[in-house]
Amino acid sequence: MHLHACNTGRGVVRFLGKTGTCGPVLKLSSRALGSMQPQRGGGRHMASTLTAPVLEAEALEQLRGEFRGEVVEPAHSAYDELRGVFNGMFDRRPRVILRPTGVADVIRAIGLARTSGVPLAIRSGGHSVAGFSSIDDGIVLDLRALKGIRVDPRRGTVRAQGGVNWGELDRETQAFGLAVTGGRVTTTGVVGFTTGTGSGWLERKYGFAADNVLSADVVTADGELVTASEDENQELLWGLKGGGGNFGVVTEIEFKLSPLHPIAYGGLAAFPPDKARELANVWAAQSQVNENVGWALAYITAPPEPFVPEEWRGKRVPAVAGMIAGPHEEAEKVLAPIRALGPIVDLFQPMPYTVVQGLLDPPNPYGRHNYWRAHNLDDLDDSVVDVWLEAAETCPSPFAAVIMLNGGGAIARVGEDETAISGRNSPFNFHLNGMWEDPATTEQNIAWVKGVSKALAPHISEGISLNFATEIGEDALKESFGAKKVERLRALKDRYDATNFFRFNQNIAPSA
Repeated sequence: MHLHACNTGRGVVRFLGKTGTCGPVLKLSSRALGSMQPQRGGGRHMASTLTAPVLEAEALEQLRGEFRGEVVEPAHSAYDELRGVFNGMFDRRPRVILRPTGVADVIRAIGLARTSGVPLAIRSGGHSVAGFSSIDDGIVLDLRALKGIRVDPRRGTVRAQGGVNWGELDRETQAFGLAVTGGRVTTTGVVGFTTGTGSGWLERKYGFAADNVLSADVVTADGELVTASEDENQELLWGLKGGGGNFGVVTEIEFKLSPLHPIAYGGLAAFPPDKARELANVWAAQSQVNENVGWALAYITAPPEPFVPEEWRGKRVPAVAGMIAGPHEEAEKVLAPIRALGPIVDLFQPMPYTVVQGLLDPPNPYGRHNYWRAHNLDDLDDSVVDVWLEAAETCPSPFAAVIMLNGGGAIARVGEDETAISGRNSPFNFHLNGMWEDPATTEQNIAWVKGVSKALAPHISEGISLNFATEIGEDALKESFGAKKVERLRALKDRYDATNFFRFNQNIAPSA
């Protein structure tokens, strides 16, 4: 088996295969190119009609002989389970799901997609709220078999392969009393979360996950494995810190770790609705006490659980959730003004950090319909609280949440140009997590999110992770990155993916 480079007419594609296999590759590429040509007969002002490329059995059969991982087609018994993603709005049926066991398989999968012309989606945790983790009639590159994790406690680093999720990574790092900012839902994939910013409870103490990336191994669109670090491909490393999946498949990522005692102080407290405004004011004041405080103020539906008094179950209530990543005595002082308001539920207590990380798992299951938006705020005054309260009152679904998070701290200490992430000085951000089960209510739920977002407009400042957006257009890119960074990311895209092969992401289109 050798690494080959074949000129397909759309550029050089590297792939692993037997000697002399360029012939079939060029044959398949020619078919794909032919299927993508505009149909004749239209005038020059008419839109061209393209027929979608088809992954032929010959190409897939050739891959099977060289691919060590699973090749899952629609007839496979595990197909429906494997194609499922977090956001039930995207019930897609890929032509094939490829589950690589190593970098060589990733290179083969990219080669197949390039030469056949069939679109490729990359998934790990499948939490892309914009639906980028799957695709109809294309190839899904499912990285979940890549589960390697190696902690180096002496250097204070961890290396994780592309299929690791946050529950798995936290378990390994906490064995050594170490951590890096991780997702607030444990089933979230490490790589997609990180390259899209990496916001978590520890961000004010240790920065975003992206701020702690030391290096990444990336397979590019032409099948080349490159390493991005401070020593090589520095600009690519910059782009991976917030620029999403635009530049290749990250097969392994390395983080700097920081000390974190395995027993944190975290939990959730819920309050009567008549305390909501006062709670918002106290929460905002306590949010800036010190950098150990990482928490959220949310309006939620109290779950039908034994820890909730029966009279409050199923009702909309304001709540605080998160953690104080410092001494427990300090946590008690931070929480004292909150507790003075008289919570109906108070679960804040010492608990393992890995338990804190899983607190939001139950209200975030796979399969519900999700439409999200998020914004950085330039302030949190009474008019913002008014929007928050109005959003809670008009919310059409019991599963939706209206959330505010505190910023600053370590986030703001990173220079604005050090990563692709913008808006680091924002003191708070506002999240609208529309979530529902009945597809018939989709239009109503989306309209609610858009309406609240519009009402918030006077308070929105630049920069928010596109991980928290279901619809991503050019305006959203500029709001997230700023025009200057969009062009810097575009230059990177031109260098590593000039044909926009990796386009099912928070896409930065190349210049051409």
